[in-house]
Amino acid sequence: MDFAPAYPTDKTYGAFLHRELSVSWLVLATLMGGRHRLDPGLIRSGFHYLDFGCGHGLNLLFNAAAHPEAHFYGLDLNPTHIAGATAKAEALGLGNVHFALADLTTFAGGLPSTGPCRGWPEAYDIVVAHGLASWVGPEVREALIAAAGSVLRPGGLFYCSYNTYPGWLSRSTLQMLSVEEALRAGGSTSTAGIRRAAETLSRCTGPEDNAWPLGKELPQLRGLVTALQPMPESYLVGEYQSAHQPLYVGPMHRLCGAHGLTHIGSATLPEMFPEMLDPERRALVLGAADLPMREVLLDLAINQTFRRDLFARGACPPSKPWRRQALAELLLHSCARSDDEADAFDTSLGRLGVDPSFVQTLKNVLADQPESFGWLLDQAALDLEDGLMRLAVLAGAGVVGVGVCEGAEPSGPAIAAFHQRCLEQITAGEEIGALLSPVLLQPVAITLLEAFFLQVAQADLPPEDIVPLVWMGMGMAGATVKDPEGRPIEDPEQALGQLQQFWDNFSSERLPVLRRLGIASAAAA
Repeated sequence: MDFAPAYPTDKTYGAFLHRELSVSWLVLATLMGGRHRLDPGLIRSGFHYLDFGCGHGLNLLFNAAAHPEAHFYGLDLNPTHIAGATAKAEALGLGNVHFALADLTTFAGGLPSTGPCRGWPEAYDIVVAHGLASWVGPEVREALIAAAGSVLRPGGLFYCSYNTYPGWLSRSTLQMLSVEEALRAGGSTSTAGIRRAAETLSRCTGPEDNAWPLGKELPQLRGLVTALQPMPESYLVGEYQSAHQPLYVGPMHRLCGAHGLTHIGSATLPEMFPEMLDPERRALVLGAADLPMREVLLDLAINQTFRRDLFARGACPPSKPWRRQALAELLLHSCARSDDEADAFDTSLGRLGVDPSFVQTLKNVLADQPESFGWLLDQAALDLEDGLMRLAVLAGAGVVGVGVCEGAEPSGPAIAAFHQRCLEQITAGEEIGALLSPVLLQPVAITLLEAFFLQVAQADLPPEDIVPLVWMGMGMAGATVKDPEGRPIEDPEQALGQLQQFWDNFSSERLPVLRRLGIASAAAA
């Protein structure tokens, strides 16, 4: 396949938020991994955070709101991304986030003395690159890793996520055919071309009861058409365009090591605990000759498609007493709805179950108030590693949220102002899609309809006034009420009925969760 050599700028990417890019999540993952000491106190400090290939900047904006004493920097080669990110920062009232239209390769030897990034800090506590490594050619990829190693302070953290083989072996077939469709259409990769390619590949696998050679070799291709249906256009085009090059973990880790970066774990929490695999795969992975080979075997054992690797510039393992105390102080918050009875969860390791009585008891306790991880270990009589494995599954599945430093909640007025501006932006049609939890210091996904109801509910109005005011606000904003199939509802009475049904469910199930996470006030419920 003929790949583009540099970061593609002919299309804008979707504006996505990733909790794994939150400072609090990175601190949590590093602490749980236990291979490097990154003090939770960093959250309260005036640290520096740099995002290579920041896209629309949403992750930087939410981090900047969560940590007003710190400074955040993002660069991207797409002028549309930088223009939009800068405008959003101004609209959301954030003065501690900075964006530049710049080439990351200029950072390979340290901070450039000229250009749009002059005057930025010379060293950073955290550097992130989400997905970028597999969207560029080898030369740019090496420049990215060299830049991270160059500007990261000793002891600092580098997050690098990328699409991975072997899981992308079947998907790369779809990528190839999507590029061929684009070439014949005389343009760049499109959603229509990707879906057409997926349908063609599905046919090429042959019938289920008599698979053709491709279907026997890559049986996952059968489900591609179904899997792609709900995917947004911006995601599909970004994943399957010609510049995309999935990577194997071994060469990627060696490249990082050559630039002074030591692998210390994953921001995908369950992947740090291969002990949770079934006995056969667990024996294979844990029987590896060394840690690098263990990562290679893990990817093969789980058919890995996407890695969220953590590296340190000079790994410094914490002492056992310090780590145990820091873990014990983690504050657990319930993110589960009262009607959620799940005790088995899909993870990259497979579907993992957690003792049902343990899950239910934990949900019941945390529904009333947060509790520390140390309290949980004592009450459930768990050893540390068993407790961490359960926490990795529950936090990864979004059942439990983790505050990494008790008392770390930033000033109320700053978060409240950001919260209000986000609601105004979302209900005006801006692509944000989340609000900031002041207890987790992470974004929490919010739908457009939820945003309208939160806006009205926080005014402490009589219950009978809430739905009509939401209906009125949606009309003024040009938003429509849709039926369960996603079709706009034209009849006013039917629309009001749909809104009332939504509010009844939202106020009883979703709103209590948002209250526990500090997003919705008690008055709103």
